[in-house]
Amino acid sequence: MTGLPDFEQIRKTVGPPGARWVCVFGTSDIADKASTDQAEQLGKLLAARGWVVVTGGYTAVMEGANRGAKAAGGYSVGVTCRLFSREPNAWLDKTIWTDTLLVRLETLLRLGDGYVACKGGTGTLAEIALAWEYINKKIVPHRPLVLLGDFWRTLPEIVSDQAAAPGVSLGRARDSIRAVGTVEQAIKKLAEGFERLD
Repeated sequence: MTGLPDFEQIRKTVGPPGARWVCVFGTSDIADKASTDQAEQLGKLLAARGWVVVTGGYTAVMEGANRGAKAAGGYSVGVTCRLFSREPNAWLDKTIWTDTLLVRLETLLRLGDGYVACKGGTGTLAEIALAWEYINKKIVPHRPLVLLGDFWRTLPEIVSDQAAAPGVSLGRARDSIRAVGTVEQAIKKLAEGFERLD
């Protein structure tokens, strides 16, 4: 894949030195106020831990998480794509521009020490699936992947349903992916995951 940013250099020069980075995935649908509000609360609690909040940089869940991070005095990053005509949200300390959706996704996955997926559509599903696969295939080190809310709750159950798909396994990522109901539980699962990385 060409056109990839220098991830190590970004981590060295952007945000508080040594801070954990948490990628927040979710819908760009501005009509989904509940998910946006939930993401704002999430962003606040992530920033309160001193963690950098990184999103896809646009609207709804992304904007909510970035806005929450800034409201709590944290550092906020957006990974955007030149294919889109829309402008990044106004709550970013740093915008990282990419040229393609695949490079954008790769950048999000490589920058994150952990991931939280809020309610979303096919883009969010792709982010979850690729994060899960990267962890499973050890393309990235073991990292926490948290599914927040009821929308994605059954995803791990579907993949591990031996009656429906004999022999299918969560693989190495089994201990990484967790479905939780609340923002506070998401923070707890991330913290537990980071402790295992230390």
